[in-house]
Amino acid sequence: IKDAAVKNIEGVNLEGEVETQVSDQLAAGATYEQNSAKFAPRTLFTRWTSKGGDPLAVTAIINVADNAAEVDVAYEKFGSKFSANFNSASTQLITTADACRDFTVDGRKLKLAPSHDFGSGVWSVTSNLALSPATSVEAKLNSNLGNSDAPTGTVSIDHTIDSIYSIKHSFALDSGSATHEFRRSLDADTKLSVAASPGHSVEVEWDETGSKSLWTTNVRMPWGQYDRASVSFKRKFKI
Repeated sequence: IKDAAVKNIEGVNLEGEVETQVSDQLAAGATYEQNSAKFAPRTLFTRWTSKGGDPLAVTAIINVADNAAEVDVAYEKFGSKFSANFNSASTQLITTADACRDFTVDGRKLKLAPSHDFGSGVWSVTSNLALSPATSVEAKLNSNLGNSDAPTGTVSIDHTIDSIYSIKHSFALDSGSATHEFRRSLDADTKLSVAASPGHSVEVEWDETGSKSLWTTNVRMPWGQYDRASVSFKRKFKI
C-alpha cells in the first residue's frame, strides 16, 4: 500500500513465516517476503537448541536470493549471555558479537550489554537500570574507535503506568531529536503502540497474537503529511 492507496500487489509487501517443530530440540522453516523474493522463499532456516546443561541455540539460515549462509549462535554461562553471527557473504566471517549480564546495584537491577559490529567497526554499550519496578532508564552509546567523530547514542525512560498503559521517551544524544511512545494492552493477546517523533514521523503498530500466528499491522506517516501514509501487514504462522 503506497500513499494510502493500493497500487499493485507488490505494494502490499506480504510477509510470512512457517515453522515446524521436528523434535524437542530441532525446528525448521522458511520466511517469505513478497517485495524481496516474489514467489520464492526469502530464507530457509533450521534451529537447534540444547537440552539440559548450559543453554545453547544454533540457527542456520540460507538466504535464497543471494545464496548466502548465516549462522547465529547464542550461549549462556554463569549468568552471562553471549551471541555471535557468522555470514558467508561478508568479508568478515564474524559479523557481530555481543554479550549481556545482569547485576544488582544498591538493590536495583542493572543490565550491561556490550556489542561489536566487525563490518563497520562500531562498538556499542547498552546499560539498563531499573529505578523502580515500574520505571527504567536505558542508555546506549555507539563509538567507532577508528573514527574521530563524536560518539552517538540514545537515552530512554520507560514507565509502566498500570497493567494496561505504558510510555517511553527516547532522546538522541547527538541530534537532540526525541521519540515519544504510548503503548496499550487491549487484552491478553492484543497490543497497540503509537510512536511520535516530532518533525519526522508518526508510527502506529497493532500486534495480535493467536494460538498459532502473530498478526502485525503497521502504519507509518511522515510528520504533517498524513496523506502519504504507508501501511504494511505481516503475519507469522507456526504449524
